[in-house]
Amino acid sequence: MALFSKKDDGKDAAEAQDRTAPERTAPAETADAQEWLIPEESRGYLSQLFKGLKAPVELRLFTGKGLNEEYAGFTRRFIADLTRLSDNISLTEVDLDAPEAAERGIAESPTVLMAPDRYDIRFTGAPAGEEGRTFIEAIALCSLGRSGLRQTSRDLLATLAEKRHVRVFVSPTCPYCPGQAVNAVRAAIERPELVSAQIVEISENRELAQRFGVGSVPHTVINDSLAVLGMEPEERFTAELVALRSAEELTGTAGSPGGAAEESVFRDLVIVGGGPAGLAAGIYAERAGLRSVILEKANVGGQVAATPVVENYPGMTSTSGGKLVDMLAAHAREYVDIHEFEPVQEIKVGRLIEAVTPRVLYRCRALILATGASWKALGVPGESAFHGNGVSHCASCDGALYKDRKVVVVGGGNTALTDALHLRNLGADVTVVHRRDAFRAQEHLQKSVAREAIPVLWNSEVTAVLGEGALTGVRLRDTVTGEERELACDGVFVAIGEKSETRLARQVGLRLDADGNVAVDREMRTSIPRIYGAGDVTGGLRQIVTAMGAGATAAMTAFADLKRFESEEAGDEERP
Repeated sequence: MALFSKKDDGKDAAEAQDRTAPERTAPAETADAQEWLIPEESRGYLSQLFKGLKAPVELRLFTGKGLNEEYAGFTRRFIADLTRLSDNISLTEVDLDAPEAAERGIAESPTVLMAPDRYDIRFTGAPAGEEGRTFIEAIALCSLGRSGLRQTSRDLLATLAEKRHVRVFVSPTCPYCPGQAVNAVRAAIERPELVSAQIVEISENRELAQRFGVGSVPHTVINDSLAVLGMEPEERFTAELVALRSAEELTGTAGSPGGAAEESVFRDLVIVGGGPAGLAAGIYAERAGLRSVILEKANVGGQVAATPVVENYPGMTSTSGGKLVDMLAAHAREYVDIHEFEPVQEIKVGRLIEAVTPRVLYRCRALILATGASWKALGVPGESAFHGNGVSHCASCDGALYKDRKVVVVGGGNTALTDALHLRNLGADVTVVHRRDAFRAQEHLQKSVAREAIPVLWNSEVTAVLGEGALTGVRLRDTVTGEERELACDGVFVAIGEKSETRLARQVGLRLDADGNVAVDREMRTSIPRIYGAGDVTGGLRQIVTAMGAGATAAMTAFADLKRFESEEAGDEERP
């Protein structure tokens, strides 16, 4: 749940603080008199959540005069609001000049220690946007005193004999960051004597991010030696934490270490994918009486969660992809179980269909593939070498790293222009590179790019990403004249289209169309009975509303087919 964003008025609050004492506790009467920073709707949600808190949680806020005062003021006001919502949350502020800061190795402002009497969990930077979600969950976990890790992860952590310090670099607009950050927090709670966790906001701590070579988030560094890109399933993260080696080194593959299902369960319907199509399918299936489960390899929402602005969803003039996903997921959870970070590794088709994950073997009567699509790569020299360290597909996640820096956006569709506008808004120097002489994006986006005076290099394609150690530019080819030249830049955001995620479809032999999408009929049936496709994996118009419609159609077709199969089986049994 995205609770809030950073406010410009945080600086006033910072300057109003008396900074003469090295340590001070916020008086209750001052907190009661101030205006709320947290919106009323979020206050109601948090009040209910905090009723479940058990042990008190002290939040120690370290700040320094003249250091990120706007963000320090925001953090101070936010935590003060939390103390008003629960007697189990308290705020103590410590100056960075105090001996305690040096003893704890704290040099950045703001830094928040969470329950420092029991754990070494710290947030470096203001807990805004997606970070707020992690911050609230960490408070709840610290209060309960339980990590919430699965037994396999707890057993693995029990073997840990050496100290581990985990840094997770995040940004407020990254929907994938909370999952990885909470992995670190849970590990620190499970083994507090050996594991410490630090969540670092990149835009406020750019020097720290640059020191560790952060070019994309989430970026995790363990013991200053093992670097991991992206969000990971809990088991994979835990294995890497304990072994201090990458999952690829541990298993020889990119899959989760272990990989064996712990148990077997039955469901009428398994839905693979937690994007708009999968969420809609879950709602319609459960309402039709099919016991269902949604299995999502990452977090719910798919690419929508990383979309900065959504302006074509009926009933909403404008919203962020993250907020829209929050609404869709909250609605779906009222009906159906959603298992995030549980990738399906294999599908087997027999009298029952089996979906194998690292945790569970699901046996079901029907299955919906809503695995979505992934971004296409340029396929040029240097692209893979700088992926996650200068080359990105997610402006919403990684854009904060490029404030006051020069970036190139490659593409001419809606996503490319939306990314360019988002990056310009963040303060980046943006140039759009498009291989044609006209955009295919919606007219209002084209007008916005023109209004913002964002330069466009027409009839140009990237032929190489340049740099040694750090990305320094791109090589461009004129598609009309063939002439080549180099363009200096610090980052490249690729938005040239998508390709369907068909690994599981190909595994079971589903028919694909000429463009490599899962082939379906009007009712979303695939070439194998009782397996259905929905959303971006089937190609066509890749929009939120069409994906949700396809998900609903697939669920109702599955319901009708299963009822027909039941009648046919009953009839066969009655025949002599």
